[in-house]
Amino acid sequence: MKNSWLIVVLSGLHGLLFAQHPVDSIKESDAAAIIEILAADAMKGRANGSPEILKTGIFIGDRFKQAGLSPMPGQASFYLPFTLPAYNPSAVTDMLEWNGEIISPGRFMYFPSQPGNHLPKELKDFTVIHQDTCFYNTMLSGYKYATTPLLIWTSEMQPDNENYFPEWINLPNGGLATDILLVYATHPPDTVTLTGLPQYYNSLGYNIVGMLPGKSKPAEVIIFSAHYDHMGTTGFGRKDTIMNGANDDASGTTAVLMLADYFAKRNDNERTIIFCAFAGEELGLIGSEHFINHLVTENVVAVVNIEMIGISQLGKNNVFITGYNYSDLPALLEKNLKRFGIKVRGEPNQNKNLFERSDNFPFAKKGIPAHTVMSSDDDEPCYHKPCDEIKRINIKHMTQVIRSIAFATESLINSSETPGRKRYERPKLNFNRD
Repeated sequence: MKNSWLIVVLSGLHGLLFAQHPVDSIKESDAAAIIEILAADAMKGRANGSPEILKTGIFIGDRFKQAGLSPMPGQASFYLPFTLPAYNPSAVTDMLEWNGEIISPGRFMYFPSQPGNHLPKELKDFTVIHQDTCFYNTMLSGYKYATTPLLIWTSEMQPDNENYFPEWINLPNGGLATDILLVYATHPPDTVTLTGLPQYYNSLGYNIVGMLPGKSKPAEVIIFSAHYDHMGTTGFGRKDTIMNGANDDASGTTAVLMLADYFAKRNDNERTIIFCAFAGEELGLIGSEHFINHLVTENVVAVVNIEMIGISQLGKNNVFITGYNYSDLPALLEKNLKRFGIKVRGEPNQNKNLFERSDNFPFAKKGIPAHTVMSSDDDEPCYHKPCDEIKRINIKHMTQVIRSIAFATESLINSSETPGRKRYERPKLNFNRD
């Protein structure tokens, strides 16, 4: 009889010890499917300014939409453009011809639903709507679910009789599902041609950004980020010229997409979560620099950036966090990662100054606790080489790191923990935690 009771008790303990945690819903098969798309040869290394990085960005934006994320407040879509450094900026981005006459840029506004929608458009490409009032701030809310491109025109000026548009136009939460062209004109359109300036549109990089508003503390923000750009293709004379960037940083981007799915399905985040896929990292962090310069930084509680988690350079279930001493966030994460069975090691080589070389750094310069979780660095043999391919990725390890990040950040998401801020100082070299 005693033995029977012992078996029952042990069985109960086994159930408690091995009960499923919600992060178990993050599946290896899903992670593999995402990274195989991001690092495919068809993406040709995702070079900044290339058609392939645009294709990659649209894939990421579609995933954000499927997850149920919303664009940032005031944004028409998940795609936030910035100018790549090689471009000489021009005030002219689009040209509109209306009944054979060129319309000045101040008399029309074009809202593309996704990047790349700058090919010439004619009257037949739009559903035309005549508005008998002047354009007003909230007018686009009524067209949130439109499915065909719209041309909305009016002949009514603003109440001051000096301006064609209000000072700003609010964009609906969730963004626009189609392209919308707003035009001030005195006569209805018989012919219309909208032409994008190729030099401008080809010069753009896009940060792909989605958010989950917080339930009880929407003004407090947690950010997950990774960069989706890479190095493109290398020179001639090689059998393989595509630098796929599977580890750097399709692995981190995969993590951001899976974390977006995970937290959106849970739908219990007390704080707002922002998910960022940055372009321009390989050009000097210019995508994340642009983003932080348009963000209210006082609201950001913490930033968890994710880099190169597809290779377990330090061994099974080992990661490191860059700039460990520059805020309280790494210690908070380490405590929670340890509970999940992940060991946080010291950076393999502090002299590499990895803290300043990834997209956490623009946030850290503003005093935000912002660090990068990694499991390999640039000593990894295929770093920035064509051999950084899917076949070398440890999917099991990568997925376990993604699960561990979801687990370790729960206290940030539910607002039970808040890392303290520390003033950023230049890294102290030769620091070793092992």
